[in-house]
Amino acid sequence: MSDKSGYLRHLPPVLWQDEPEPPEFSLGAMLRIFEKVLTGIDDGVPLPKEALARQVAAVPRLFDPRTTPEEMLPWLASWVALRFPTLQGEYHWDVAQRRRVTGQIAGVYRWRGRHGGLTRYLDLYAAGRIRPRVALDTGARLLALTVPRPGVPALVSGLVTQGPVVIGTKVHAEGVTRPWTIATASDGTLFAGDLGLPAASPVGVRGRVWRLDAGGGPDQAGRPPLPAPVALPVQPTRIVAVAVVPARGARPETLYVLDRPGKLYALPAPFRATATEVATLSAAGTAFDPVAMTVDPGNGDLLVLDRGSGAGTANGPKIITVRFDPVATTRTALPAVQEPLSLFAERDGSLLIGDGGPQEPTGPADLPGGLLRVVRAATPWTVTPVLSAPLTAPTGIARGRDGELYVLDVGLKPFAPSTTDPFIGPVSRDACVLRVDPAAGKAVQITERGQFVYPTGMVAVGDRLIVCDPGQPTTPTDVAGHEPYWCRVQPHLFNVVLHFTADRLPEDPDERHRALVQVVGDIRGIVDAQKPAHTIWNLITAV
Repeated sequence: MSDKSGYLRHLPPVLWQDEPEPPEFSLGAMLRIFEKVLTGIDDGVPLPKEALARQVAAVPRLFDPRTTPEEMLPWLASWVALRFPTLQGEYHWDVAQRRRVTGQIAGVYRWRGRHGGLTRYLDLYAAGRIRPRVALDTGARLLALTVPRPGVPALVSGLVTQGPVVIGTKVHAEGVTRPWTIATASDGTLFAGDLGLPAASPVGVRGRVWRLDAGGGPDQAGRPPLPAPVALPVQPTRIVAVAVVPARGARPETLYVLDRPGKLYALPAPFRATATEVATLSAAGTAFDPVAMTVDPGNGDLLVLDRGSGAGTANGPKIITVRFDPVATTRTALPAVQEPLSLFAERDGSLLIGDGGPQEPTGPADLPGGLLRVVRAATPWTVTPVLSAPLTAPTGIARGRDGELYVLDVGLKPFAPSTTDPFIGPVSRDACVLRVDPAAGKAVQITERGQFVYPTGMVAVGDRLIVCDPGQPTTPTDVAGHEPYWCRVQPHLFNVVLHFTADRLPEDPDERHRALVQVVGDIRGIVDAQKPAHTIWNLITAV
């Protein structure tokens, strides 16, 4: 029976038990032909195709994007209305990405017409070979995230999503527009330093300081009640930092506001009066570029982080210590700091500084930013690195109620947009919040992609982290009437902001331009198809 078909065992023995032996013709020999084609026989004789039974058994694998042959992926993707983008005749996504998107796109369609659906779709698209940084600016200017358990992404929600009421170019009610810095009082009240709109804007929304309750609601005054900012004696020139010094002895809890020229204003609790100017921190003839301000938890001094004229100059980065009763200042140089972006004071008196590193990197070693610890126990102060990668531009540092350290990172280098090519740079990563373990020198991202545009400040309040996001800064390449700040005063408008990493683009200028045009065209098609029907949008990018 070794040369006869195994199918005989399914037939009555009377049909085959007296069959002649090979090479005589028999029923078993004939059925062996069918068995070879239908179910296969391992006899060393190849078939043009696999046995039919094996082909039928493999049919379910054709409908699984994880297992279907590569050449079948476009056909399978067409079942879910998906077309793989191409770039100069080649697929923009690699095979693994095509499989992942095909498997996930049906779930994304359930979110179509909503912010979450568009974000998810763009997130899938942005994982291709060029991998642009895609940020959706829907006007959420203050965002809250609950500190998550390890391994669970943080849920990010809008705390303040509406700003001033503007009709035409007239402001009918003020509101938070582009918050740059944030601090908290002892009762959980938030103070946000708002940039307002640029002076060249046709809409006169000025820089303000806002006092907000835990739900993001501003103080109100007048009839009818309208949002009322903190009263300052003069209109400040670009508010860069706010801080709240706790009550000490006879001195009440006090809000301090610092603007770019160096004017320091103070407003004691209950924060209802008009603030007064208490000091000027800039020195005549010396560049002053403050980037952050915090409070020394040990003695209540103000600590101001000043970039000065930049690293490597005689007027490099420094800490300005402001003492009170009477007001006096002390300057301490930080020669180890390259590009200071954020400042946090630990309970033990040491400082944590977010450093963006060299802003014009010359090699891979210059690409990461860093987190530095400054120990002030002795003179000179000691500066030691805590963490470098995966940081790029750490703009906020906070400790949660759980004692964990969190760092806010913009993900862009250079941090300030280039005047020549503001949307193509050495590093273009998604902005995110990371949980940092200083002892191990490790960081874990806790927010999903696409949650922030250009976040610049963060504070911990209870079990939440509050992030201020002023949106994409204005650049010389902005198209008149389509500047990125318009989505902050027009609730039906949103921006899609694209940044590109230079070394992911073709080196040839013509090929680079074609690649950018292709990517931008694909994203335009996605946004037009997936956006909420009542909205309009602007594309903010290099093309």
